[in-house]
Amino acid sequence: MNKWLMAAPVALALTVGACDDMLTENPKDFLTDDSYYKTPDQIETAVLSAYQPITRGDVWEWQLVIDVELASDHVRIHPDEPNYGTYHPGLLLWEPTTSSAEAPWNGLYTSIYRANLALAKMEEVEFPDPAEKEALAAEAKFIRGYAYLLLTKMYGDVPLLVSEEDHRNYEVARSPVDEVHAQIEEDLLAAEAGLPDTPEQHGRASKAAARMVLADLYQWRSSALGTDQWDKLAEYSKKVIDDPNWGLMDDYLDVFLPETKGNQEVIWMVASSGVEGRTSTNVGCNWLPRELGFGSGGGCEVLGQPTEWFYNSYPEGDYRHEVNYRTEGWSTNTDLGDNGFVKLSWPNVYKYRPTNRGIGGPTDVDFPLYRYAEALLMYAEAQYEMGNVEEATRYVNMVRARARKGTGSESRSAPADLPTVTRDDIYMERGWELAHEGKRWWDLVRRDAMEPGYWANSLIEHDPETAQRGDVSEFRKFLPIPRAEIERNPALEQNPGY
Repeated sequence: MNKWLMAAPVALALTVGACDDMLTENPKDFLTDDSYYKTPDQIETAVLSAYQPITRGDVWEWQLVIDVELASDHVRIHPDEPNYGTYHPGLLLWEPTTSSAEAPWNGLYTSIYRANLALAKMEEVEFPDPAEKEALAAEAKFIRGYAYLLLTKMYGDVPLLVSEEDHRNYEVARSPVDEVHAQIEEDLLAAEAGLPDTPEQHGRASKAAARMVLADLYQWRSSALGTDQWDKLAEYSKKVIDDPNWGLMDDYLDVFLPETKGNQEVIWMVASSGVEGRTSTNVGCNWLPRELGFGSGGGCEVLGQPTEWFYNSYPEGDYRHEVNYRTEGWSTNTDLGDNGFVKLSWPNVYKYRPTNRGIGGPTDVDFPLYRYAEALLMYAEAQYEMGNVEEATRYVNMVRARARKGTGSESRSAPADLPTVTRDDIYMERGWELAHEGKRWWDLVRRDAMEPGYWANSLIEHDPETAQRGDVSEFRKFLPIPRAEIERNPALEQNPGY
């Protein structure tokens, strides 16, 4: 394990600042358990600290977004990106020493460590309100369950650490995926029972978030692992669908705009305060076009350029296509183009639109991890795989109907209702609806388990640079275990092929 995780119990103290209604993670200092974890407020801070590695740098703010977006057949490498250390995921050339393998592993295990630490220390603290302790324990288990789900999707078998003491063991072997998934299920069922109906703060978990991660678990197990738990996927996605606290926004674009954050559709997200860098998403480096003057120093803009196949795959007239991308724009740099107006050489993602356009400070755009539209498509997939095609069609058409509403008051002809859906229809609808939200890579991997060859064939056909310059060998569907971890922990074994 990472030496940070094996060290004596230390937690990164975080404060809830900037906005009282938003989870904002401002690292302050390292505090030992001799001086901390003494009050309910301190335990809450410890739980909040467990979010930070998942929602910041090592995982969803930077490296994991690069890994899963560039690796998929939806996104091409920016042709001006000179940094191999950044663009190599687009060629699937991750190795045990690259940040692609190291950063998510370290970030997710740091979150697991902090969740385990909070769970252990809260047993030593007297809570005047037992319900507060129950809710914080549920939140810590939610974080731990989500982190382990991502780890198994990326690495397969992984060490299972569920107590503070486990992190002191320097020789922990990889546990079978089924064993890890059993722990995830236990954690998330406890989280579902103990979490509030709606988040305590923007960015924190709710019952619906726990149900979405459970649905994600059953979707992965049913497709990627062939366990035939489609009924469980249907059950938990339907719980979200039936929850009156959540629903579709009238305007698809409003799901992502800073002025409409905290909306009824985004169930859990990487919250972005826009106040300071440590609490803001990295939109400038991930999505904003260099050609408009953003990231002009280099080494920043590598994502957000759809492959030609994906860009042209949308139904003609689909509102999502119109607002997801742009082909031109204005820059504050008047030396660019005609008074700052620039025609882009390739379409760029435009669904993430910070108020400050990425100039002059941190961005305020949330990055959705789970939203209501995905629950509809999860339920549709479960119904289709169980043979209920008519029901599956009905739920796919709910998503398409919202797309026809455009700005919320339009009535477009596309995308038209489908008379009946196929598996391919469902996966394509997921692609258009959840474009550039970090979903497509795992859709390729899990569908390949049901249709061998789908993963490689899709990459070769849709993003040919991957095969021409990279490697589409089967073992690349999983990341390598970081070499540093194997050197520290002799009980670890490397994934085949690396």
